Amino acid sequence: MNFAALAIALPFVAAALLGLVGTPRQGAIGNAVASLALFGLTLAVFWGHSEGLVAVDPLAALFGTVTGFVGLTAALVNIGYVSVDAARMPARRWRLYHTLFQIVLGASLLGLYADNIGVLWAAMEGGTIAMTFGVSLYRTPTGLEAAWKYFILGGVGIGLALFGTMLVYLAAQPALGPGFAAMSFRALSVHAAHMDGKLLTLAFVFILFGYGTKAALVPLHGWLPDAYAEGPAPLTTALSGLLINVALLAILRFRHLLVANPDAMRPGPFLLSLGLASLFLAAFSFSRRRDARRFFGFSSIEQSGISAFAFGIGGPAAIFGGLLHMVLHTLLKSGLFLALIRAASLRGPAAPGNYGFSHLRGLLQANRKIGWLLAGCIFALTGLPPSGLFASEFIIISQTIQKNPYMSLPLGLGLLLCAVAILRNVGPLLFATAPHEKPKPAGRSVWLIAAHLALVFLVAFAMPLPLVHLLSHAAEALQ
Repeated sequence: MNFAALAIALPFVAAALLGLVGTPRQGAIGNAVASLALFGLTLAVFWGHSEGLVAVDPLAALFGTVTGFVGLTAALVNIGYVSVDAARMPARRWRLYHTLFQIVLGASLLGLYADNIGVLWAAMEGGTIAMTFGVSLYRTPTGLEAAWKYFILGGVGIGLALFGTMLVYLAAQPALGPGFAAMSFRALSVHAAHMDGKLLTLAFVFILFGYGTKAALVPLHGWLPDAYAEGPAPLTTALSGLLINVALLAILRFRHLLVANPDAMRPGPFLLSLGLASLFLAAFSFSRRRDARRFFGFSSIEQSGISAFAFGIGGPAAIFGGLLHMVLHTLLKSGLFLALIRAASLRGPAAPGNYGFSHLRGLLQANRKIGWLLAGCIFALTGLPPSGLFASEFIIISQTIQKNPYMSLPLGLGLLLCAVAILRNVGPLLFATAPHEKPKPAGRSVWLIAAHLALVFLVAFAMPLPLVHLLSHAAEALQ
């Protein structure tokens, strides 16, 4: 049974139905039910059969399951978020919000499961449009500005990606001729050595900067911190890893075509340069950020840069580390945003202004469980042991030392600068004097946050053998 097609269709059907639901709370519950069903389908994809435009390999199935899990936990936290924040928007705009939430999930899965480079592009375009409306939902001046920035930069990126996609199709003509075969990732991978190498090189430049925009790689990264800070927080949680993962995997798959073609330019220098640039830009941008969601937006730029750097080093082990880093970062960052949502709600409605570090400080006085969980997520984000990200970063650094030792120094320096900048904020968040000292209950979301943190440590230090084999085979195939 084609569970992948069902998993793609379900969010779009749910989006249409949620647009008709009456109250914000009813919409939030419907959103959670649809997300639960979607998570079940993403698990079933591993045992299903797919072919044609939607032909799922194990790597896409893995990231589809991660997408379903993040969508489910964000939708569950969204029920409490909507209950506290319902007065901020009219009911019809909340219906739009729940519709956009499901569209983003559907577009992410379509991009992951697509075996067609044109369908992949269409999925990213659909996700871009949905997120543009999502960022501007509160209709504040800063929100509208962030939406326009996201739309313009995202439009530039998706335009570049479209041109690159067309060039890949042209480059495939000598090997595959016209038709859908010249747009299939599977067919392109098999015949990559016989494609036009010069056209393929030119195509990759456009694709790297096009999908690199969606992955928040420097220099077209500027949309991400504002989009994180202004949109509804549960939608930001979905954005924090899902569409970025689709873009990074697209870059990795197109990179494989270049590596397999003897006439094409090596993609390593491109990816190493953008990866390091993203890492250092994040390192020097942390210090001036006073809003937590904008601050951790720069952290996502850092993490995307690390994965791109790993793909630039190349080889099965480095790509294994990059893919593992993507999985861990998605689980960790979404858990961190869930903790931020609850921490902000302890101080009142979870409005954008309530995510300032000065407003969140002294969380231990408000609630010890939320305070320690948020601190644990922030510390884990640094990549220092025993953080889960330490495992993936250790693999990437060790491979860099073996294959390109001159790049290990800037990589290590960038990681250290980012870790120090992040750790500076843990102390005030926990131990400073709180603006409101009366303790409040942690709520049920504490278990969801703890589940994200537990998964990060499990995947990193007690990785199930099937997951090791899956990532190893994917890295071998895409090296």
